[in-house]
This record gives sequence, C-alpha cells and structure tokens, in this order.
Amino acid sequence: MLLLTSASDIIRVVTGSSADIDVHASWVDNLSGAITPGRTNTTAITGTGTTTVVGSPGGSTQRNVKLLNIYNAHATVGPTLTVQHFDGTTSEDLIAVTLLPGETLVLDENGVWTHRSATGAPYSYAVPAPGTLGATGVIAETIPREICPEVNTVIPTATGTLFMQAIYLTAGQLVSNIAISSATTAAVTPTNYFLALYSSARALLAVSANQTTTAWAANTYKTLAMTTPYRVPTSGLYYIGFMMTAGTIITTKGGTAKTGGQLASTVPILHGISTTGLTTAMPDPAAAITGGLVTIYAAVS
Repeated sequence: MLLLTSASDIIRVVTGSSADIDVHASWVDNLSGAITPGRTNTTAITGTGTTTVVGSPGGSTQRNVKLLNIYNAHATVGPTLTVQHFDGTTSEDLIAVTLLPGETLVLDENGVWTHRSATGAPYSYAVPAPGTLGATGVIAETIPREICPEVNTVIPTATGTLFMQAIYLTAGQLVSNIAISSATTAAVTPTNYFLALYSSARALLAVSANQTTTAWAANTYKTLAMTTPYRVPTSGLYYIGFMMTAGTIITTKGGTAKTGGQLASTVPILHGISTTGLTTAMPDPAAAITGGLVTIYAAVS
C-alpha cells in the first residue's frame, strides 16, 4: 500500500523526456472509519516536468493508494520517469524506470512495483554474471573481455555483407548501445555502416543510425546507440549484426579461428555471414546464417 496521511501529501510523476504517458490511480479514503473509494485518470503526460497523479486527501483523512498504473502510449519514445511522494516540503523518490513503448509500471495493493512488457508480462531482472569485466556500463558480451585474445579478425571480406555474432541476453536487460572494436585495419572511404540486435530467428529488434562516412580508425572501440532501445523479454540467444560498405572494411578484434567449425555451425549457428548486397538499411529479417570459423568481440550496454 501507499499512504497519504496529510492534506499536503501527493504522488507525482517526473518525466525526463517527452512521451505520451497515461496514468490511472485507484484508492480508498478513510475518515474516522468511513471508507470512500476514489480514482483518477490523469490527462496524458506529453512533456517533461512534474505531474500530480494522486492528489492529497482532505483533513483528518487517510488515503490508501490501491493501484497506480503508468503506461507509455507513445509509439517510439521510451522516457525515463520517476515516481515521487511529496509532503508539501520534501520529495522522496519511490522508483525510477525507463518505459519503452507499450510498457507499464504498476503498483499493486500490496505495495509491490512491477515493470511489465508491451505484452503485459512482468520482467525478471538480472545483473551481469559475476566476473564479467566489460567496459563501463556493459551488461553482456559475446566473449568475456578479460579473456578475448583480440585476434585481428576479418569479417566479412565483402562490402555490404551482414555478419552475425551470437550473444546471450537475460530477460529485463535494456539494450541501448552495441559496441565492437576495430583491429589493425581502419575503414577506408566508408559509405554506410550499422550495428544491430537480432532475435534468434534473425528478426531485427534494434538498430543504430546509419554512420555513413564517419571515420573508424584502427584499434578503436566504438559504441553506437540504438535508435530505439530494446528491452529483452526472454533470456536466450540473440545476434549482434554488423554491416559496412566501404573501400576497405575494418577488421575486428575477436577470438582465435576455429578448426573445422562443426561445433559452432551446429544449429543454432553461433556466427557467420548472412544477407549480402546491403547498402543503406539493415534487413528484417536477415537471411540464414552461413557458419564461419571466426568470432568477434561485441558488447551491449
């Protein structure tokens, strides 16, 4: 439960970016044993700032908030928002969350907060596995950074070819960025390149903006933001996708080439080339993967 016990107590939502947030609240008021139900549908929050979503009770009245439902109705924007208790003088942050399109934050009558996906399923959060030593903010890696041999990996050799690298992600993780590192070869006259996240069925889930002619020097770790962050609904296998069109494609830091590749090429294939002939967009879905002998280091944050 969430109690408002004075005529100054309110619950408010602070939005950090413009979106389209719908809020419903239900409560009961207790005045000397007389119970009165109430509810509010707050006008859609479309800008940044602070909005009261549960008003204060009357004098000598105790308001017990039974349900607070906060829904992101925006088609593309995933804002960060904070729920606060304010007593007229001091504000206390109760919870902060990033709601992607279609996601909901719910406070139930037992005082339990639940973050639900666009399908209504609750997320199960997990932290990176103990011993993971990725760069600051990294939540998952294709190869643990501390044991990656940083081999000069050639993937792929043909311009405009999508390379796919398997990565294990955990339900609840938010993929906002993808990073890989060039090795000894810099990009020469690049015209298009992307990093992307794909499902195990090779459906496009998140993608960076086209980097077009942006330089990529040798031996440079590069992080690209996803145009829309992706919240992982189910733990399991996903793919990092990389594609570049250029006079010369970067080589990447990765693992030692495999002998034969029969293990890595057993379904589900762990890495290899996919769609060819790409230019200004990533495919959705990507073509079947042809198993290869090399694996690259990639990280998500």
